[in-house]
Amino acid sequence: MSRKHFFAFLIVVLILSTFAMPALAAPAGQAANPVQAAAEKYFSGGTKNIKASDLFATLNDGDTSNDPMIIDIRKAEDFANGHIPGAVNMNAATLFTPAELAKLPKDQPIVVNCYTGQTSSQTVAGLRMLGYDAYSLLYGIPSWGVNDKIKYLFLASQSGGYAVSKEPAQFEGEYAAPAPLAPTVAAAAEKYYSGGFKATKAADVFANLNDGDDSNNPVILDMRSPEDYALGHIPGAINVGAKDLFKAATLAKLPADRQIVAYCYSGQTASQATAALRMLGYDAYNMQFGMPAWAIIEGVSTGVWDDSKSGNYTLEGAAAPAAAAAPAAAVAAATPAALPVTGAPVVSLLALGLLLAGAGAALRRR
Repeated sequence: MSRKHFFAFLIVVLILSTFAMPALAAPAGQAANPVQAAAEKYFSGGTKNIKASDLFATLNDGDTSNDPMIIDIRKAEDFANGHIPGAVNMNAATLFTPAELAKLPKDQPIVVNCYTGQTSSQTVAGLRMLGYDAYSLLYGIPSWGVNDKIKYLFLASQSGGYAVSKEPAQFEGEYAAPAPLAPTVAAAAEKYYSGGFKATKAADVFANLNDGDDSNNPVILDMRSPEDYALGHIPGAINVGAKDLFKAATLAKLPADRQIVAYCYSGQTASQATAALRMLGYDAYNMQFGMPAWAIIEGVSTGVWDDSKSGNYTLEGAAAPAAAAAPAAAVAAATPAALPVTGAPVVSLLALGLLLAGAGAALRRR
């Protein structure tokens, strides 16, 4: 082989190795899952919420540069009946489309508001996984203000009063992970949220557990503190914190072929977890209004709403302007970049070194 032909062959091999090596870096069955990685990154730091009093203080501190964008995801007619001043009414079902995400800033906090804080919690999980600095308004619009058309949807008198257990339950076995709804966080979020939020009522969970058919029982996740879990929980519920739930080792304990019901103190944290589980391909549901909807336990923080928790701040009754497109730089930043495959550059350089060494040896022999 002539020296000219040899170097032409060497160049072709190097080009092919550049494309082949990244695939070798992730063994079959262990491909990177960006949806799981985004969920673990967010939830490991704790879920993000904001109290109405803190939001009010920020909006009235005399410094508009730190004001958040406020998104109200209630129905348009309910938004018109009263909303936080400056809030923008957006549809949660279309919020995760590229056109709507383009209206959200990456360099400004975002506060999401709904009826009770539960659907806004699900929304914030998706936004956080996409890299937005988003917060759910705890307890929703009633925590800001109430009027004759704005009221919280759950009171202590509506608790089911069902029996609780103090016997701890454990995960059983390990399972293969389901495929996420889509390969990327953005696509998985759009697919989930476009279909509506997934939630269930305590009465329906009770009926399911007591229908005489154990084969359809859901896996129940109690996301409260271990101390409160020990004082009483739904029979069969397994205690797991939000910070640990999305670690690969914990997810491996969740079956993909059974329903999963998550609950917490008021439905806020469990709602965020439900959205992420859904994006990962699990058949998950938030139990609305948390443990108090099942039973109110003495000595346990209930999270039950009462009107004394409302800030009674001013509500605007006229529709706010539609959201304008964010600056071009923020739009570009909102598009998630492809995750690099760990180890690929090192492997490619190693291959290059070996090939060059071989080429040198061959030329010396000539």
